[in-house]
Amino acid sequence: MLSYLKAITVYALKISVSLAPCIVSMYLLFWLGKHEVWLPETPHRDKITIMVLIMGLAFSFLIYSYFDKQKK
Repeated sequence: MLSYLKAITVYALKISVSLAPCIVSMYLLFWLGKHEVWLPETPHRDKITIMVLIMGLAFSFLIYSYFDKQKK
């Protein structure tokens, strides 16, 4: 029973760590908009937004892949 609980906890932590870059990138975009660091008229705002999201998703994918390789 205790080993099952440990396995579930480790799995949940790995998922949380894997999702962290994606969540941080989305929060960064929220923070930039909320504190008016950049406005809708900011040049290349859409390109920067896409790059920030792609980087967050890519890091999440790489971390998850690393954890998955360790399992096998």
